[in-house]
Amino acid sequence: MDKYDRASQHIKESLNTKNLAECLTQTGRFSYCALCATSLSCLYKYPAHVDFKLDCLRILCNHLKLMLQLPTMREMANCELPLDAKVYVRALKKEEVLKEGMMIIVQDLLLLAISNGTYDARWRVLILYVTRVFDLDLSIVDNFELNVVNCLSNFLPVQTEQEQADAARRLRVSKTKRFALIGLASVGGGILLGLSGGLAAPLIGTGLSSVLGTSIFGAIGSVGGTAIVGSLFGVAGASLTGYKMHKRVGDIEEFQFCKLSTDTETGDIHLHITIAISGWLNDDKETSYKKPWEYLRDSPEQYYLRYESSYLLEFGRAMEYFFSFAVSVAVQESLKYTVLSGLMAAIAWPAGILGLASVIDNPWGVCCRRSAQVGKQLAETLLTHSHGNRPVTLIGYSLGARVIYYCLREMSQRENCQGIVQDAILIGTPCTRNSSDWNKITEIVAGRVVNAYCRSDWFLKFLYRTLSMHANGVAGLQAIQSVNDRIENIDLTDIVSGHFEYPQKLTEILMYIGVNVDKSAKLELITTQSMPEKMCESLKINDDTDIKKSKSVIDLTIIDTKKK
Repeated sequence: MDKYDRASQHIKESLNTKNLAECLTQTGRFSYCALCATSLSCLYKYPAHVDFKLDCLRILCNHLKLMLQLPTMREMANCELPLDAKVYVRALKKEEVLKEGMMIIVQDLLLLAISNGTYDARWRVLILYVTRVFDLDLSIVDNFELNVVNCLSNFLPVQTEQEQADAARRLRVSKTKRFALIGLASVGGGILLGLSGGLAAPLIGTGLSSVLGTSIFGAIGSVGGTAIVGSLFGVAGASLTGYKMHKRVGDIEEFQFCKLSTDTETGDIHLHITIAISGWLNDDKETSYKKPWEYLRDSPEQYYLRYESSYLLEFGRAMEYFFSFAVSVAVQESLKYTVLSGLMAAIAWPAGILGLASVIDNPWGVCCRRSAQVGKQLAETLLTHSHGNRPVTLIGYSLGARVIYYCLREMSQRENCQGIVQDAILIGTPCTRNSSDWNKITEIVAGRVVNAYCRSDWFLKFLYRTLSMHANGVAGLQAIQSVNDRIENIDLTDIVSGHFEYPQKLTEILMYIGVNVDKSAKLELITTQSMPEKMCESLKINDDTDIKKSKSVIDLTIIDTKKK
């Protein structure tokens, strides 16, 4: 029996039919709430988040019977000075009900977060932050979320026989997973739901009612459960694959979400989704969209955006032709990359390359305009909650990153658009690095805003040679100045030599940034040393291959990765 099983057993014995507030001492309840308040202070300093912090604390204080302490908690959450959260962690560890671990706090926060049928991205970032403070594996958050989805599955739209058969198969597989034995602790006000038995359907409605508590969620019957599912996942069960454009932006010809396989058996929906956006296509096959993202494992529910394929394909073919010609500029094959990198410092572009500019400039200009329109269309999709009320992570490279930039810029110009996007990962972004625009974006993204760039990207510099962006520069070429340190600038120059390598080395890039990828890809890249030495130093793995993810890089314990 591992530590998670022991903790689960202890939770069963300690809580029984009590809620968490009754099991914690006065000191424990204050420490729990204060920990969240200090975490909110670290995470959200913009005035736009003041109301969210107050609502969050009001829910916590009411849940923990600390309403008289709400003014104190509000002051802590709005404090500009750094506060030490470890003080409250030490106090919580002294609580009898928590002596086997802090997982119950994470479960409690998750249930509170969805108690009104909306899973705000800021709630999820708070949960991940507290999980990290407790020094727990972040993957437990995904597993707890999966448990909640399993509980709510009774209220999803009626499935076909084939869908029911697929769901039964996934359920059988999920029983073998380690975290399926943890169960969903009854932290809101009642019983523990054991997931090892498969969650019998007749118990789901009453079970969730007990878990969330009537004071938070109200009695859940079939109507209440359906309402919660409809709010969290959308009327059609949350799948973006059926999304249709009702309001077309510009002259967009193609805009469609397609499922991106994760090789997992965790079901079709999850409480957190990821949308991956490619920058160009090399052929007209569907695999051209999927191939760069085949090892992405940021969420059990992932999509790729299929957009303007004919134009992306034209641009991709023009890139190939242009690059093959640029390589011929090199005097010797051994100097190929040296010469191409040297173009970055050139005062004047070689006449041969300039003569071929018309081949790339036209498809580039068309794709730039259309990617901006696609970004605005994506903003409309998210703002209308076609995906339900769940956190969304956006990841894109090249023109895909440009789509994300214009999506977030459009959202920043609207009211009440916070709490939708959890993280935004932009790689090799062909857009301005104007700090004013980027700082506005950070106000609406709950978690990470990553600008990953390559200083030696001569192709991107060439594409922008005629544009008057010298004052601000291009985001894909250099770091962005941030007044609040919310923007993570990550230099990829040691991983990629230029724009053309982003799709081929995307898995390495994602690992370096700290986005979760398939474990087999991690092991292969590390053991074969197919990554730069600098990256190897930041990636380590222990004997039982238990891989953990930190904020900016994957934090692993060491093995010798030197090639024999």
